[in-house]
Amino acid sequence: MAAKEKNETQVAKIFPHNFEAEQSVLCCLLIDGNAASKYVGKLSPEAFYNEKHRHIYQTMRALNDESESIDVITVSDKMVKNGTGNEKTLEYLTDLTNLLPSAANCANYVKILHRDMILRNIIEKCNKIIENAYTSTNEEETLRLAEKEIYGISNELQKNGLEPISKAATDLIERLNQLSKDKNAFRGLPTGFAHFDKITNGLQKGDLIILAARPSVGKTAFALNIVNNIIRRKNDPKTVAIYSLEMPAVQLAQRMLCDLANVPMDEVNSGELSPSSHEHLWELTKTLSNSRVFVNDSSMISPNDVAGQCRRLCGSGLGFNKIDLIVVDYLGLMSLHADNKPSDDRQLEIATMSRQMKGLAKEFNCPIILLCQMSRGIENRKEKTPQLSDLRESGAIEQDADIVLFLSREDEAAKHDSPILLDISKHRNGELGQIRLTFDGKHMRFTESNDQSKYAIKPAQSQGTNAQMD
Repeated sequence: MAAKEKNETQVAKIFPHNFEAEQSVLCCLLIDGNAASKYVGKLSPEAFYNEKHRHIYQTMRALNDESESIDVITVSDKMVKNGTGNEKTLEYLTDLTNLLPSAANCANYVKILHRDMILRNIIEKCNKIIENAYTSTNEEETLRLAEKEIYGISNELQKNGLEPISKAATDLIERLNQLSKDKNAFRGLPTGFAHFDKITNGLQKGDLIILAARPSVGKTAFALNIVNNIIRRKNDPKTVAIYSLEMPAVQLAQRMLCDLANVPMDEVNSGELSPSSHEHLWELTKTLSNSRVFVNDSSMISPNDVAGQCRRLCGSGLGFNKIDLIVVDYLGLMSLHADNKPSDDRQLEIATMSRQMKGLAKEFNCPIILLCQMSRGIENRKEKTPQLSDLRESGAIEQDADIVLFLSREDEAAKHDSPILLDISKHRNGELGQIRLTFDGKHMRFTESNDQSKYAIKPAQSQGTNAQMD
């Protein structure tokens, strides 16, 4: 009996809202043309919890879209005509205009509506997740749904609408002012390869960087060298996520340590380390362990997996809230779906994953280095210089990429004795070029050659070709 009485006295929960704030916003929009021009169109109708207020605001938006004035007469007339108003609408609108003497605090009222709308959105998303959890038979799919729904709220908040170009022009002037004070103000993530960083200004946030090569040319080693060069800058720690679909994490660690500690691979493989090498390797192991480098060596990874795991890493409470670089080795081994079932159209699947990876670069506001295989067609050509059409399985990769890098041997006949060329074949926001690299196989280390005389910035006609891609 007591339990029943307790239930009967419980107050029903209602969604967060503020009736008075909604009235105040509508008042401001009706009495102040400046407030109307500023907020009508930008404020979502969902910000109004009360249905009558939502209809009033939607009518204001319709009038604004038709370049009509917004006042009690025009709003009332349109509401009556579209069936959302009646004979009492004009009276209610008139009462609204008498609520406030001015629209001076409109921004504060809008903030209240915006806050409550977000809270309602969170409750709705959580209810959706709860309903799914009750009926789900796949915990991983439910977890991904939860991540997607909650993280989607943040993405919605960041969506921008049309703005006057004057804002972009003002932002550009501010950027130039900052550059005049600090030439490195907008420098991207340094790779440690000086010629490359000069051409690209470092790896830029939001960029998808494709690193492609034929097998055994060294694309994994080059990507790990970039990560090691980041680790070496101890005074500027960065967070790096590596997805290795082909190589176990222990082999990645071995390659990275041989480079960092300058210890030959064959000594590590055989275990025949000199006392000094062993001591140095141990010291660098501690450096690697203390770095903010995280590895996943699962053989089945989808772009959704990358997204979910990186979101959790950002919210892990480890002292950082962003990722500075994501490396995926490599696209051809990724799957679009968690079940890893083969697709009937692999080219379409690759195109979809490429587009998703570009989206993740923008979402996490960091560069993503995505390793790719080149097609075998290059082996049948007399001219072995890589071309964008050599990207394996999908031309969409070329379209989505901000930078496309090819690694190839300068002299194919010389095989492993040949220098390696790093060819910047696409650069959406800058110059193209080729850089000669030397490879030290003992330590799995690329370095830029001292002799770059044959290679420099590509000629103007090549840059023009690059510009036409977009």
